[in-house]
Amino acid sequence: MKKLLFFLLLSCCGFLAAAEPATDYGDAANWVICEADKTDAEFDVFYVYPTLFADKKQPLMNWRGDPKLRAKTVGFAKAQTGIFGSGVRVFAPFVRQLDYTRCMEELQPGRAWIDSDAIVPGVVDTIAAFRFYLEHFNRGRPYILIGHSQGAMDLYLALLSTPEASVPCGFVAAYLIGLPHLTAAEIAADFGKRGIAPATGETDLGVIIVWNTQAPGVENSGFTGNKTYCINPLNWRTDGTSADKAENAGAFFYDYRTKKNKTVPHFCGARIDTERGALVVDLPVNSRYDAKGFMGSGVFHMNDIWFFAGNLRDNAALRVKLWKEKYGRAE
Repeated sequence: MKKLLFFLLLSCCGFLAAAEPATDYGDAANWVICEADKTDAEFDVFYVYPTLFADKKQPLMNWRGDPKLRAKTVGFAKAQTGIFGSGVRVFAPFVRQLDYTRCMEELQPGRAWIDSDAIVPGVVDTIAAFRFYLEHFNRGRPYILIGHSQGAMDLYLALLSTPEASVPCGFVAAYLIGLPHLTAAEIAADFGKRGIAPATGETDLGVIIVWNTQAPGVENSGFTGNKTYCINPLNWRTDGTSADKAENAGAFFYDYRTKKNKTVPHFCGARIDTERGALVVDLPVNSRYDAKGFMGSGVFHMNDIWFFAGNLRDNAALRVKLWKEKYGRAE
């Protein structure tokens, strides 16, 4: 961790500009979504997408040179941020993420990914984009961070490297879904006295929110294990208390053919396996829900957000409401 933070500090201060120059976010072409001109919004959403490409020859995402990849990223980002409805402003940067194969190599048990040089370009871009958003677009508005998988990894380290992000200045919560292998104690230690901590309920502010979804009995997941931090988005508890599917406000599934989200009310219940820090759901393994074992039989990583999208949406709105009641709303 110390090695990576030192590297990021140098990168963001310009000392490593020749080796790792950040993407220019003054160029509109480097934003997947940028709704700076939108006026009728309750809060802002700063979003970083999950890994969306695989290329053994090319380690880092190149949205400029691949129109199909660019279009895919735009469609996916609109789908995931679309769960919040029209009452938000969305800011989603393109970032130089690792391709799928290389990213999976970083997700070995322990905290290997957090000290990996390979993810630095994407993190440097995320920091630069987040700071550009805060300086040029935020204007005192409440905001949430949301990322999934590699996007959650990028945002975790970006938040850690951006001390100007604070609750009184608008930071409400970071929904870092699919963040791998971090315990609550590790998160608390990383953020020290910043006033940022793992969420313990549905109403706390300045918190980090994580869950990783899998079937019962899964032991070989690249995302959970050894008391990984997890909160249940159906009852907002961190213990093993089960939540019935009646508490599920709705799953959203993205249809790549129609480019629309399909809503399924009361899709599934969930409970936390507290030993492994996994959000356990009873759904068919080796099915479309775990992409037929693509990331491991019973590992529902690709649906972490979709299964609980309605609850995520409602909780973000609740936390923003509470932030406004405590801090007011600057315009």
